[in-house]
Amino acid sequence: MLIEKMHGAANTKIAKFILGLITVSFLVGGMSGYLFNTNDTYAAKVNGETISQQTFMERYNQEFETRATQEGESFLTQSDSPAFVNALRQGLIERLVDQELLRQYAQELKLNVSDEMIKRAIVSDPNFQSNGKFDNGLYQQILAQNRLNSDTYASILRGALTLEQMQKGIADSEFMVPVQVKENAQVFFQKRVARLATLPLSEAMAKQTVSEDEVKNYYEANQKTFVQPEQVKVQYLQVSADDVAKGIQVSDVEIAQYYQDNKAQFISQRLAHIQFSNEQAAQSAYQALQNGASFAELAKVHSLDKISGENGGELGWINANELPKTFEDTAITLPVGKYSEPVNVDGNFHIILVQERKEKPLDEVKTQIADLVRKSLLENRFYSIEKNVREKAFEDSKSLETAAQAAGVRVQQSDYFSRKNIPAELNFPNVISAMFDSDIANGGTNSEPLNVGEQHFVVVRVLDHKAEGVKSLDEAKAEIESFLKREKAEKALIATATRLVDELPAHPNKLPEGITFSSSQTFSFVESQDPILTNGVFSIEKPKQEKTVYKVVRNSKGDVIVAVLEKVEEGTLNEQELAQFGAQLNQARQFELRTQLLQALRDKAQFEINEAFIKQEDEN
Repeated sequence: MLIEKMHGAANTKIAKFILGLITVSFLVGGMSGYLFNTNDTYAAKVNGETISQQTFMERYNQEFETRATQEGESFLTQSDSPAFVNALRQGLIERLVDQELLRQYAQELKLNVSDEMIKRAIVSDPNFQSNGKFDNGLYQQILAQNRLNSDTYASILRGALTLEQMQKGIADSEFMVPVQVKENAQVFFQKRVARLATLPLSEAMAKQTVSEDEVKNYYEANQKTFVQPEQVKVQYLQVSADDVAKGIQVSDVEIAQYYQDNKAQFISQRLAHIQFSNEQAAQSAYQALQNGASFAELAKVHSLDKISGENGGELGWINANELPKTFEDTAITLPVGKYSEPVNVDGNFHIILVQERKEKPLDEVKTQIADLVRKSLLENRFYSIEKNVREKAFEDSKSLETAAQAAGVRVQQSDYFSRKNIPAELNFPNVISAMFDSDIANGGTNSEPLNVGEQHFVVVRVLDHKAEGVKSLDEAKAEIESFLKREKAEKALIATATRLVDELPAHPNKLPEGITFSSSQTFSFVESQDPILTNGVFSIEKPKQEKTVYKVVRNSKGDVIVAVLEKVEEGTLNEQELAQFGAQLNQARQFELRTQLLQALRDKAQFEINEAFIKQEDEN
C-alpha cells in the first residue's frame, strides 16, 4: 500500500475511529502479529511466548507519538518526568500481557478471520465512503494520517474482527431476560419521597470544647500519624502564547509573499499510481507504458495497492501534506496527463499519474494564510523570549526579577505546599520534579524554562525546602482539636438522632427546639446530587400499611439526619426506554465478564516481566 508515513496531527473524527480500532485490535493480537520477529532480550514472557523488547519499544514509540500528536505540548512536557514515563511503561507492559493472553485464548478457541472478510469490512466501512460508495482516496488519506500501510491495517482489522467474534460469544452467553431488566429498572429509576430533619455537624462542633490534656494525650498516642510531608515555598514566573501574541499584526504584503512562496500548499491534484515492491518490476512497467500500454490495465494487474488497482490506480483528489513528501514532490512537478518514472517512496516504487490539478486563488485562502503567518511570527517571538529568559535566569541565578523583565511578566510567590496540594499553575510533572527532586530543590538557583503546554513555560525558584518529618505538638494542635471536636459532636448528634428515631413513631411532632423537618424531597439514583444521602434514603425499609419509617442517615458534609420515608414510586419505562436500559445492562455485564475472563487467564497463566528493562534500570 502507498501510505507508510504520517504527516501532521490526526484529530478528525475518522482518525479517532482508526486509533480506537487500533486499541481494540491490540486486545487480541498485540503487536506480535505484525511487527518484527527478533531474538532480542524479552520484555515479558507469557505462557512460554515472548514479548520482545523490540515489540515493546515499537508499541511504546507508537503510543508516545500518537499521544504527542493528539495532546501536543501538554503531553510532551509530562514526558520530562521520570515518574510519568515509568507509569507509561508499566501500564503498557500490563496491557501487552493482557493482549497476549487474549491472543492465546482466541487461538485456543480456533477463531479465524478470512482475507475476504477483511476486504469486505474495508470496502463497506462508512468511514471510508463518500456519497455511500467506497472512496480509495479517503482510505489512503486516513491510513497516511495514522502512519499505516495496507498490511499493518489488515492485521489490525483481523485482530479487531477476531475480538468481535469473541465479544459476540460473550454476548450470546450472557444476557438478561425482560423480567430481570424490568426489575432492575424499577430499582434504578425508583423515586423516594422523604422529609429530613438535619442536625448540622458544624454547629455541634462549635459547641464542643477540648482540653490541653486531651490534645496532648491524643498526640502522644497517635504521634506516628502526624507526618509532615515534604514541602517547598517557591517563586515563579510563567509565559504563555497569549502573553506574547499581543500586538502581532500580519500585513497584506506578508500574506501575498507567503502565497507565492508556498503555492504547492494550495494545489489539489487528482492522482493515480501503480505500486511495486522493487525497482526492476517498476522499470519493466514503465517501459510498457512507454510502449503504449494502458496505465489503468497495468495498475489492475501489477499494483501492490489492490484496492486502488481495481480502479485503475485511482487515488482521487489529494490535498497537500496528505501523502508522503517524496510522492507529493514528484507529482507536483508533472504536467497534467503525464506519469512519472519509478520513484522510491519509503522502500516501495511508484509510477505516479497526474490526472487533474486545481489551484486555489489568493482571495480564497487569504484568511488561512494570515493565520499561518501569525502563527509563524508568534513562534519566532515566543522562541526569542524563551531564549532571553533562559539566559537571564542563568546569568542572575539569585533572583527571577531579571528573567521576568525580559519576558514582560511579574514574579509570583507561593505559600508552603506539598506534593498533594500543588498550586494549579505549577501542577505539571516536570515542574513538580524540578521543585522536589532536582538540583534546584534545596534553593539558591533558578530552573531553566520548563515547558508546560503549547507555547507555555514556567521558571521556578525554591525559596525554602522542608524535609518530611513528624509535626510537633504545636504544629498538630489545631488539627487534633478539630478532630476531637468532630468526634464529640458526631457522638452527641448520633445519640440525639437515634433517640428521635425511637420516639417519633409515637410522637411525630415531638422535636427538640431548633430542629424541624424539611418539606418533602424526591430522591433517585438517576439524579443523585449527594450520593451518600441518596444511599442512606434508599437504605430505609419500605413502609408497610402506610406506617411511617424513620432512620438516621448522613450527608456528604457529615451532618446527622433523621429521615422519614413518605412514599416509594417504582420506576417505569416505556418499551423503547426499557430496551435501551436492557442494552446498557447487558453491555455492563459483558464488560464485567471480559474483566473476569482476563483475571481468570492471568490466574492460571505463567508470566514473567523484565522489571529491569521496563524500569530502564539497564540503561543506567
